[in-house]
Amino acid sequence: MVPSSGKKPSTGPYILQELVDDLPLDTPEHQDVTVTSLESWGMNLYVGTSAHEILHLVSIPSTPNPESPKPVYILASRLQPTASASTNGAPFIKQLVVLPTVSKALVLSSTGVLTFYTLPEFSPAFNGTKLKDVSYVGGLDMNEESLPEEARDSKPRLVMVLAKNKIRMIRVGEELRLVKDIPLPNTLTTVRRGSIACVATNQNYTLLDVENIQRIPLFPISAIESEVSSGGESGSSTQSHPPRSSSLTTGRERRNSSATTSREGAGAASHARSVSAGNIGRSPSSSGRGPRRPASYLGQTHLTPDAGNPRPSSPTESADRSASLPPPPPPPKSPTPASRAILNPHVASPNSAEFLLTTGTRPEDPGVGMFVNLDGDVTRGTIQFEKYPEQLIVQGGWVIAVIPGKGLDMQRWDLEDAGAVEEEDKKGSIPLEGDVQLKEVLGLEGTIVAEAGKTLRLVRVPLKPGDRKSDEDSPEDKQRNEEERVIARRISTVQSRVVAFSGRKVYTLLPCPLVVRLDSRLHEFSDKDFDGIIARVHRTIHVLDEVQSIEPDSETSFHEVSFVRQKCGLLVLGELLRITQTQTADITADEIMKVEMALLESALDPRFIISLFGSAFEEDIVEGDGGVWVYGGIKEVFVRLKESKDVSNVFTRDVLLLLKRFLAVWRSKKGFGSVSDEKAVFLTVDAAMLRVLLMLDSPKYLQDKGKTVVQEGNVRTELYSFIDSGVDDFEAAVRILESFERLYVLSILYSRAKQYRNVLDTWRRILEVEDKTGEFKEGELRVKNYLLKMKDPELVEEFGCWLAQRNPTLGIQVFASDEARVKFEPPKVLEVLRSRAPEAVRPYVQYLVIEKKLLQNTQYANELIFLYLDDLTNTLSTDPSASESLKVSYESYRALSSPKPTYHEFIVDNSPASASAPWWHNRMRLLELLGGASGYDVNRVLDSVQPYREVLVPEMVILHGRDSKHAEALRLLTHHLRDFDTAINYCLFGGLSIFQTRNVITKKEEQSELFAILLDEYLKLEDVSERIQQTSQLLEKFGRWLDVTHVLSVIPDEWSIEILGGFLISALRQLVREKAEVRVERALGRSRNLRVEARYVEQCDEIGPVIDMGN
Repeated sequence: MVPSSGKKPSTGPYILQELVDDLPLDTPEHQDVTVTSLESWGMNLYVGTSAHEILHLVSIPSTPNPESPKPVYILASRLQPTASASTNGAPFIKQLVVLPTVSKALVLSSTGVLTFYTLPEFSPAFNGTKLKDVSYVGGLDMNEESLPEEARDSKPRLVMVLAKNKIRMIRVGEELRLVKDIPLPNTLTTVRRGSIACVATNQNYTLLDVENIQRIPLFPISAIESEVSSGGESGSSTQSHPPRSSSLTTGRERRNSSATTSREGAGAASHARSVSAGNIGRSPSSSGRGPRRPASYLGQTHLTPDAGNPRPSSPTESADRSASLPPPPPPPKSPTPASRAILNPHVASPNSAEFLLTTGTRPEDPGVGMFVNLDGDVTRGTIQFEKYPEQLIVQGGWVIAVIPGKGLDMQRWDLEDAGAVEEEDKKGSIPLEGDVQLKEVLGLEGTIVAEAGKTLRLVRVPLKPGDRKSDEDSPEDKQRNEEERVIARRISTVQSRVVAFSGRKVYTLLPCPLVVRLDSRLHEFSDKDFDGIIARVHRTIHVLDEVQSIEPDSETSFHEVSFVRQKCGLLVLGELLRITQTQTADITADEIMKVEMALLESALDPRFIISLFGSAFEEDIVEGDGGVWVYGGIKEVFVRLKESKDVSNVFTRDVLLLLKRFLAVWRSKKGFGSVSDEKAVFLTVDAAMLRVLLMLDSPKYLQDKGKTVVQEGNVRTELYSFIDSGVDDFEAAVRILESFERLYVLSILYSRAKQYRNVLDTWRRILEVEDKTGEFKEGELRVKNYLLKMKDPELVEEFGCWLAQRNPTLGIQVFASDEARVKFEPPKVLEVLRSRAPEAVRPYVQYLVIEKKLLQNTQYANELIFLYLDDLTNTLSTDPSASESLKVSYESYRALSSPKPTYHEFIVDNSPASASAPWWHNRMRLLELLGGASGYDVNRVLDSVQPYREVLVPEMVILHGRDSKHAEALRLLTHHLRDFDTAINYCLFGGLSIFQTRNVITKKEEQSELFAILLDEYLKLEDVSERIQQTSQLLEKFGRWLDVTHVLSVIPDEWSIEILGGFLISALRQLVREKAEVRVERALGRSRNLRVEARYVEQCDEIGPVIDMGN
């Protein structure tokens, strides 16, 4: 028997693995000996051969190769049982039945001789007792055989021996006893559940109650035989098939209560195995076996009636018992050779309440398996076989049949909803060539499935280029490898009790491990022409769905499920790594999330996934001393992915988002202590998470934002949150951020690490180079606010000067703001600004003078004034247009007719744009400073302005007023500017700036003096009409501040009385008012004197006279 070419056997529910080879079958007398029967118990293997010998082999540890997946057997003894001399042809061992609970073995020869032996040494038992004309031995109670080993006792076992014309019920224990004989000719095989046995003759099946000796005829083995029998035996069919209601049922009702209880308990068994006795004429047929039991004491060897069961006490009573059975049917008429079909019966029992029987027409035609219960009723649907099977066996939920010319066929019999199960999980086959026989043995040592062991064994994987050291380099690796070898052997060990043999070969039929079965459904990554990328993804997701519903309940299933999840995830990830964003649209969000969840639930080392994303991510991997260990099968996929030319360093946004979510979940496990090699893992996870976030937020991948299959959030916000939460490998994070030129994010990293200098250095780099990402909005303002909160004077001074150089207005606030934590004295600030940021000196001094109002310190006021004055004089001396602009402004203002605004209002309203004439606005600021409340050196300023007195008239007015040269100031206002309103205000408030008052004059005498000067200036105006107009208005409105005598003395005599009418009326009224006021004051004074005198008199009266007696 050899596997045929075609589909891999590992894809089905079962696989074949060689149990033992090079059996010492041949002898000098016999060559080309084959295996004809077999049994295994513990470490013992008993082999029956075509040379009519029994070989006893014992398993020993496999040396020198301890990793061998199969045991090593050595020959312990060779025995040749007795055979009948009258047999035609070469005798062979037909059956081996081992009863470990009573330490006995039964050997059936093809000559019909049944012999008995003791275990384990296989010496003759019961004084060499033999039974002849036996066609089959078995019929052990399947209910007892299916019990756990510890639940069974060592009581004698009831065995059914199928003889020529009867069934002999014998009990094997310390002694051999005959229980009863049941007349039933031509029996070929039987399977028993409690007291009910299903017996097959050469024509049909029958249910037999072995206790009450009643039977129910069932259907024939061959449909052709049934047709022939029904045609020739129509008259006897009623007698040969009694009604079921009067057969076993009646007999069961007569059983005692203990027998009923036994039946019910046996019917509750949920898991049973049995095998048919198919090829009776050429190979052994066996029934199911339970777990082995220790050998018991060997008893008597003579065959005696069983005293523990009812038996005939006399020949008459025995004859009556036999006569109670229905008579066997008469032999049918011989059909023609063309219509006769020889089919071997097959009986199996899938559970404690059912039998499985086969029927058909001819061996080359399809066969049918039918299920009947203990009452003979059909219980469920049939099972179809491509050809009539040569042998049948039930293992759990599987029916395994030997199909001639095809091999092994496996079908599920226990499915309630077959449509909900995948085809691969309902059927299977193992193509084989040659004849094969199946046997369920008592027990085998666990068999190692090498493919599963290789797949599930953890091996070290070098993830970074150049790191290809051997697994055996260090003692730690050697120890780890040995540990993983032991674990792999344990989890790849499969238990089975079914063997297959043909010729000289013996195989174990093993349930295919889940990992092998599902792995065979997954494509290899290198299969480029399989179904196309999308089809491969969908097929892999389908396998993933299968494994997701499996809940691991053992160490083996845990590793199997983890491996399949990992491989499914890797295969889909590999496809996603080489497809375009457009192709990704053919994959659903649910499928991507399934892959992601599979990778997470499988606990695959995240460093392994990260390494698949190209050389850039490989730089982030920290392997640690222990390295990265994965399943061997996963390593194979990894190698193919790394070697594939289709996988590049350019990824879709969807696959990067998948990696981001995967890493985020892993990062949430930080600190739980459940992660091996935690430090290296999270160092790698942090670096890779940062890199993938930066990639997603880069222009290269932002163009696909909004086109992804799985919805995404705000990646930039996630990036900031990631940095704020802290990273384990600070240097790696700096390196990655620098490579992406994400300086602002780098500054966040420095800020969290409290590296303030690096924060400011990074911000300076951003401001000095264009901010491509637009993250550092209002950067200069943020620098200023950051510096205000700092406590390091050195950093504040350095970066405050740098900011003042870039933006003087903001820069000086670092040194001047009351909110600043670091305080600087003004002299110190001026010193550093003059050396590092000269452009910020003037704004700072202006702040001190105007906003801080340091009026008592004329140094700052002088400095500020001279800064502006120097700029103004430099402009006037170098730019003639500036002087011309001032002269034009004077001429334009003088040309205005009254009423007109003040000169101050005029120049404010007609100021040019600051960008076109900055000197003009500097001059406005200078005028405000000159007329302000701060003190300064007037004479020094006047000396500087003097050369430009013709163009700086307002400045000269202010300076003359400061210097108390009021006559000169009023002269300039009246004659040069003709700003009469300002001249009047000047008289009212004293030395007045044309922009703001310095102080308010309260003495009328000083105001009168100024108005007298102004009157003299008005009388000097060249324009007579303007002179008369301004003088008359002055006298009319402010005449009360002027002396009438003085006014009349200076007014030209030729002026008419009408010009002075208003003034004179006002003056006379004032004189009358003053005279009346004097009169009132005098009257009030007299009344006050009278009140005082009256009060004096009253007090004198109260005191009375005082007599001075003198001394």
